[in-house]
Amino acid sequence: MSTLLPRAAALGLLGALLAPAPQSAWSQSASGSSSQSTIGDLARRKVTVHRDTAPSANASKAMENYRHFLELQNTDPKLRAEALRRLGDLNLDAGEMERLEKEVTAVDLQGAEAIKLYSTLLKAYPDYPRNDQVLYQLARAYETTGQPAQALGTLDRIVQRYPQSPQLDEVQFRRGELLFSDKRYADAERAYAAVIGRGASSLFYQQSLYKRGWSLFKQSLTTESLPSFGGVLDQELGTGARGRVKALESLKRADRELVEDTLRVMSITFSYNDGAASLEQYVQKVGERPYSWMLYSRLGDLYVDKQRYQDAASVYRAYVARDPYSDQAPDLAMAAIEAYTKGGFSQLVLDGKHEFVERYNFDSPYWKTRGRADHPREVQELKTNLKDVATYFHASAQKSKRIPDFQEAARWYRDYLKSFPEDPDSAATNYLLAEALFESHQFGDAAAEYERSAYGYPRNDKSATAAYAALASYQKGEEGLSGAEKEAWHKRATDSGVKFAQTFPEHPDSAGVLTRAAEEIFAAGDRPRAISVSESILARQPPVDLAKQRIAWTIIAQSHFDQGEYDKAEPAFLQARALAGKDDKLRTDLTERLAASVYKEGEAKQKAGDAGGAVEDFLRVARVAPESKARVNAQYDAATGLLTLKQWDRAIGVLEDFRRQFPQHQLQPEVTRKLAVAYTEASRPGEAAAEFERIAANPAETHAVQREALMQSADLYAKAGNSARAMSMLEKFVGTNPTPVGDAEEARQRLADYAAQRGDATGRDRWYQEIIRVDGEAGSQRTERTHYLAAKAQLALAQPARDAFRAVRLTAPLKKSLVVKRDALERAMDGYKRAAGYQVAEVTTAANYEMAELYGTLAKDIMASERPAKLKGDALEEYNSLLEEQVFPFEEEAIKAHELNAARAKDGVYDEWVRKSFEALARLKPARYGKTELTQDVVTSLE
Repeated sequence: MSTLLPRAAALGLLGALLAPAPQSAWSQSASGSSSQSTIGDLARRKVTVHRDTAPSANASKAMENYRHFLELQNTDPKLRAEALRRLGDLNLDAGEMERLEKEVTAVDLQGAEAIKLYSTLLKAYPDYPRNDQVLYQLARAYETTGQPAQALGTLDRIVQRYPQSPQLDEVQFRRGELLFSDKRYADAERAYAAVIGRGASSLFYQQSLYKRGWSLFKQSLTTESLPSFGGVLDQELGTGARGRVKALESLKRADRELVEDTLRVMSITFSYNDGAASLEQYVQKVGERPYSWMLYSRLGDLYVDKQRYQDAASVYRAYVARDPYSDQAPDLAMAAIEAYTKGGFSQLVLDGKHEFVERYNFDSPYWKTRGRADHPREVQELKTNLKDVATYFHASAQKSKRIPDFQEAARWYRDYLKSFPEDPDSAATNYLLAEALFESHQFGDAAAEYERSAYGYPRNDKSATAAYAALASYQKGEEGLSGAEKEAWHKRATDSGVKFAQTFPEHPDSAGVLTRAAEEIFAAGDRPRAISVSESILARQPPVDLAKQRIAWTIIAQSHFDQGEYDKAEPAFLQARALAGKDDKLRTDLTERLAASVYKEGEAKQKAGDAGGAVEDFLRVARVAPESKARVNAQYDAATGLLTLKQWDRAIGVLEDFRRQFPQHQLQPEVTRKLAVAYTEASRPGEAAAEFERIAANPAETHAVQREALMQSADLYAKAGNSARAMSMLEKFVGTNPTPVGDAEEARQRLADYAAQRGDATGRDRWYQEIIRVDGEAGSQRTERTHYLAAKAQLALAQPARDAFRAVRLTAPLKKSLVVKRDALERAMDGYKRAAGYQVAEVTTAANYEMAELYGTLAKDIMASERPAKLKGDALEEYNSLLEEQVFPFEEEAIKAHELNAARAKDGVYDEWVRKSFEALARLKPARYGKTELTQDVVTSLE
């Protein structure tokens, strides 16, 4: 067989795809390659042949020997026939090599010589057993020398005469080639079919399938050509429905080009018919092949080349629908999207991407048996399509403003993030998800995703924006809430604000957000955290503006205040107030809080037993906040503390200042009381008296308090030596307090005393008369004391009559002046008798004494009266005796009165007046009463 396989076969090339070039029947290699050129083709091409491939000298020598052998006569016919055949073969080979070596273009002489030799053999030896081979070589020689018709006729003779020739498959194939070259496609198809009929074991089986397909195709029997072309693919790529298709890259170049050409012609065939539908029918008919996807892919590619983009996409998608989870399905789905893209069908592109992500997301069956690392292209396509679909829906939603559209966009962003959580684009995508959620009014989810964008990924250019946007989401979401749900939401918003400000201090809104957060935390009652956040505001660099500093200091101050940390609240309030403008209404409030802090410090110390420290804090209120409302209580409490500490002078100063600063304050009455006490304790009775007078004059005070204040005022004025004011107080007391009678009588008594001290007898007597009158009218309210005072008053009122009696001088004529004297005596006696009538021992003894003295005085005055001027001598003597007789009864009355008084001693009464009566009796009756000491006997004798 090797003689039938010329070296020229190595130079064969595939014919054109649509119309293969005529091929020599002798140029087919034993491997079945279909792309060999004819001898004629080679004659027209410039081919360089290496010298070492030229016929050897032995071949030339053999040819010469065969010629000499044939010249011999009577040689064995069989040997002669064999010699002719071999000589013809050698000439044929030598002619071909010569053509290759010398680039001969005309019919070579050696080829003609071979024809002549083969013809001679056939004619001379018609029964030569190897004539089928001779005919084959003859046909080859005809072809080699450019005589295809003779070559075909020779091959026909083999088919007709030698149907059992072992070379018949090759002969039929050579016939088909010559017939195909002559465009006799029906005859060629039958020749190829004959080869195919001999089975796949033939070396020409695959090439015959291929060329039969083309023969049918050239007859416009495109559908009929498909089985033959399909057979080629079966041979090259396998037939198992689920088997692994051979990779085209693994095929030899010739085989790979054969497969590619077969796929192309089949694609053309399908395109001539119903495209994807025809392909579907074909696959349905022949059954699944591991290369089925190639048929869809190449048909789609053909449509793309022809710019039939929708048809291309339909083909790609047909395969995907047929076997969606095969290895190649994602590629064809991608190809469909690409076709739509090239065609400018944006909606179809989107639909394709949509289908892709729905079908090949990581939760789909496709990935159940596949790893992402082994399919990077599919992973990348899924990623791209997810992003594109999400972006499309988001853009559409921004145009339509429909919430469902935003929700759809959010869904795809979530799928992207779920599928590619670690992707570098995930942060940006997460931000877009948050945006879509916000625009769909899912504010809670939006806030969470904004926060994830801000804090869940490495810092990027959207981090701060996302963090700030989370705050807007919280704000919008809170609008429709109430109760506990709103409170919880608000806390989340506040926490988010703090985190934003602390994470992105450089953001222009950071300070403002942190300040608002501090306010919200304070409002929520979390004082320690409010302090912490506010301190972080003050610690920012560069410093925040003054307004925010003031807010921070205010929160710190009030938080410390609310926690009872007043010593920390005070300096913070000072800072806050310093940052408030002079005309700022807030300044007043801060001043009040500052004052309250200092005041509370004092209260705390007071509670702890540090009275001195408390006083100092109370006093500081006036220094740090003189206009504050707290100053009132603070100053008052300071005074109270000072009184407790018995620091009277300091207390007085504080109270006096209070009176000046707050003249209309409701505590003024208390201030007056405290001043009254302080002045009293400080030994300043006059000022104390004035305060008690204020108390007495206050209509708001109870009557009892007023009574007591008047009396104390009178006492203190008296102590201060201001009798006039003391009398004024007593007069007010008597005028406003007729009862109890006893107290009023005491006041009248004091008034009488003051009048007496001032030499005001009229005033004195008036008060004595009042004492007597009131006692006389007191009825059941009369007491021993009032009775006593009335008695004393009556006694005192008798004194003027006594003094008047004493003042009456007895002049001549005695009788006349004595009448006046006696009248005066009676008046005086009457007064003393009324006094004695009260039966008050002290008063009675005095009255008795005074009455005795009146008698004694009258006796003395009579004896000392003026004598008539005319009496001289005895007359005068007699006159004096007569006077003595006249005075004796008065002396006796005086003695009786004194004795009556002295007799009270037996009752244990031995007062001044009793003593004086004893002294008088000693003078009047010295024999009896002249002893210095009175014995019990004397007292008894008086009985």
